[in-house]
Amino acid sequence: MTSKPAIRHPLLIVIAILICSAPLLAQQPGGLQVGAKAPAIALRDQHGKQQDLSSLSGPNGLLLLFFRSADWCPFCKGQLVDLEGAQKAFASRGINVAGVSYDSQAILSDFARRRSISYPLLSDTSSSLIDAFGIRNSTATGIEAGIPFPGYYLIDRQGVIRQRFFETAYVNRLTANNLYAYLFGESPLPTPIKQLDSTPHITVTTTQSDSSVAPGAVVRLVATVTPGPDTHVYAPGAEKQQYHVISLTINPSDLYSSTPTSYPQSELTHFSELNETVPVYSHATVLFASVAAVVNGKTIPNFSHESHLAIKGQLEYQACTSKVCFAPVKAPLEWTLNLRPLDRERVPEPIQHR
Repeated sequence: MTSKPAIRHPLLIVIAILICSAPLLAQQPGGLQVGAKAPAIALRDQHGKQQDLSSLSGPNGLLLLFFRSADWCPFCKGQLVDLEGAQKAFASRGINVAGVSYDSQAILSDFARRRSISYPLLSDTSSSLIDAFGIRNSTATGIEAGIPFPGYYLIDRQGVIRQRFFETAYVNRLTANNLYAYLFGESPLPTPIKQLDSTPHITVTTTQSDSSVAPGAVVRLVATVTPGPDTHVYAPGAEKQQYHVISLTINPSDLYSSTPTSYPQSELTHFSELNETVPVYSHATVLFASVAAVVNGKTIPNFSHESHLAIKGQLEYQACTSKVCFAPVKAPLEWTLNLRPLDRERVPEPIQHR
């Protein structure tokens, strides 16, 4: 279908946000919600220092991670290491980070020393803060009794909860870099950027929030589409007018799970000769989805050593200028994740949970 001369309007790109990736997460736990006042924090960290909201917060607040255990939970350990790598990026935004678990100070101290964790890890052995937030996993028994559902709270300096990010599929953990991209619309750390050669009339680059993660980590995959001069592609909604809409699809696999693609707000363009107003993208546009390596009885044996996960997908679009539309294009995409081994090392036996 041929496009007609268009009236251009300034494009306000609002990145559509994907919170905790529904297909990756079975449900959301209860507990304190956005807008609520966070309970007072009065816990000691791995160094024995008494901490509260004031001492923990940066100028713009605190990102507080509740995790199950730094003793026996390998997915928590991977998440704690992941957060260490991102804490400077959050600090640059005025946000400090900290973690909370039912672990003893001795457990937290041992883990922090072994894995070089520099941010505060708070010991809540009575689960009093976990209960105050309303996120205790009441089904946990034995050595797990008292653990929280794993997730993040973003709390401002006045103690108001501004965001929360939770998952009850305990093997899936939103990476700190993915969370940063959610909050600020960009990746905190440079990751490899690939430019596709098989996409005429538009420039397509791919990147990802993380290149190396623990199994189960929820990583953001990104495709940035930039049409050439006097060129646009059709945005979701244009299919109602029989246009070929751009789509980013992650191929299904038994090795990873993925979320639906998130598309930003489109630019409404008026084609006067057709008397149509159609949603399009004519500027740099970010499309993204989140993926996580599947963790189950079949895949866990592969996670005792470093491995690589190839994630494949495809981009479909039809580029048009003010005078002509070109043939639809289907371009293959691929991202690679390095999967770190699961950390199964426990703390010394005398201080282990029993």
